[in-house]
This record gives sequence, C-alpha cells and structure tokens, in this order.
Amino acid sequence: MDIVQAVFPVFLVIAIGAGARRYRFLGEPFIDTANALVYYLLLPVLLFHSIGTSDFRQAFSASLVAGGYAATVATFLLAVLLARRLGMAPAERGSFVQGTFRANLAYVGLPIVLSAVGDTGLRKAGILLGFMVPLLNALSIVALVTPHGAGADRGREAVRILKQILTNPIILSSFLGVVWSLLKLPLPGLIGKTLAILSSATLPLSLLCLGGSFSFERARSGFRLAAVAAAMKVVLLTAMGLVVYRALGVSGEDLRVGAIMLGCPTAVVTYVMASQLKGDPDLAGTIVIVSTAASAFTITGWLFVLKAMGW
Repeated sequence: MDIVQAVFPVFLVIAIGAGARRYRFLGEPFIDTANALVYYLLLPVLLFHSIGTSDFRQAFSASLVAGGYAATVATFLLAVLLARRLGMAPAERGSFVQGTFRANLAYVGLPIVLSAVGDTGLRKAGILLGFMVPLLNALSIVALVTPHGAGADRGREAVRILKQILTNPIILSSFLGVVWSLLKLPLPGLIGKTLAILSSATLPLSLLCLGGSFSFERARSGFRLAAVAAAMKVVLLTAMGLVVYRALGVSGEDLRVGAIMLGCPTAVVTYVMASQLKGDPDLAGTIVIVSTAASAFTITGWLFVLKAMGW
C-alpha cells in the first residue's frame, strides 16, 4: 500500500487534468500557456534549485547514468530491428522506434520520485535527467529522420531541432545546477526562498497540463503497434536497466530512482517531433496514451519487486 500510495496519486492528478479538460475547466489556450510556463520557467527553476543546493558528489551516480544509457541504446537498436522486420512504413517506423525509449522523465518521473523516495531522490533524479535528455533527443532525431533518407529538408529540420536541444532550458538549468553544486556556491536566502516557492508550483501544474494535453482522438490507429512500443518502453527497457544496475552494484534508494525514471511512459513531445519530422503523429499519440496508462501499474510493480527482493 505504501508503494501504491506513492505512485497512483501522481496518475490521479493526471486524470484530474484530463477530466478538467473534458469539462472545460482547462481550455487549450490555458494549457498551451501553462505548458510554456512549466517548460521555460518553473521546471528549470525546480531542477536548478534541487541540484544546485545539493552535494553533487553525493547525489551523482555514474552507475545510474551508465545503466540508463545502456538500456536506452539497447532498446533503440532492438526497436529499429523489429520495425524493419515488420516492414513498417517510414513514418510508422520513426514514431514506433521513438516511442520505445523516449521517456517522460520531467512530467512523470520527477513527481513519482519525489513521492516515493523524497527530496534526496529528487536531486538524484534531476541530475540523471540532465544526463539522459541529450541522449533521448539525439536518438529521437535519428529514429525519425533515418527512415526517410537524407533529404535536404529533413536535414535542415534535424539541424534546427538539434540547435533547440543545445539551448534546451531543461538541459541548461540542469547543467547550471551541476556547476553551482560542484563549486559549492551559496544561494542567498531571499533568492533561495523565491526559487523554493516557484519549485513547489511546478509538479502539480505540469501533471494537470499533461492530463489536459491528452487527446483520445489520436488513439484510433495503430493500437497493436502502440501496445508493442509501450511494452518495450515500460517493461523491456526498465528490465534491462535493472539488470545493468544490479550488475553495477546499484541498490536501495539509487535503484528505486533508476527504476522509476526508466519506467516512465513515453513523452508527450514525441507527438510534436513526429509531426515536425514526418513521423506518424497518430501512432505517436496512441503510444503516449497506452504507455501512460500502463505505467501506473508497471512502475508500481517494479517498486514492489525491488522491495520483495530486498534490493
């Protein structure tokens, strides 16, 4: 029950957001504005504050990063081979592959880590997120562009998105927090309290907007492919990551953080990138919905397994 009470409230808030959108308490203009506020201000503030005020040498785990990278790349390669084996069309292939590894670390992972592990886990998860996001974005571009060949338009679009990655506020704030923590720079009390207030608004607002962003109309096509992609994301990738973590000697709080972050559902942004890089946006949207619904149970299951095994 402790595990259920730590995980399910996060998904209930997402469901409340979906219901609020359904009954017009949340409108599309508000959701777009709030998402921009979370993405460009609140989430960067949360990451900088949580990482910058921590002891980086204690919060950083090279094993967590290594295991996350290994599981993500392995899942990416398996998805590429499976997509070719099944003879998917180029647009389907890109969205399918992207949906198997790109996780919703910020909007789903961080709230669950905070609920299940606490503030210390949140700092570790924030640092892990800072290292994982560049890899996930780079592989997403490869997954979506490669099936169509090396056309000039697609190349320019990929370069444009790559520039956006390099100026990504989440990556920049995580990097700045790491530097601040490594240099052990002080944070003035007035500024610290201001950042703490802003940070407290981040996760509830992001979860409500995540629920409000769901469109079940997108879930009309490719359900079988979406189910396979979702299973690879929330089951296969997480399982491989846990195997690597145990081989590296990861246990306790670090292992729970890794299980939650790797077990996150497919990110909503995969739908946006699929639209920009000639993927299949309908399939991408279906993968997001299926993986999000499934992850409420799979993340709970992974945490239960870790507790039962005494890890």
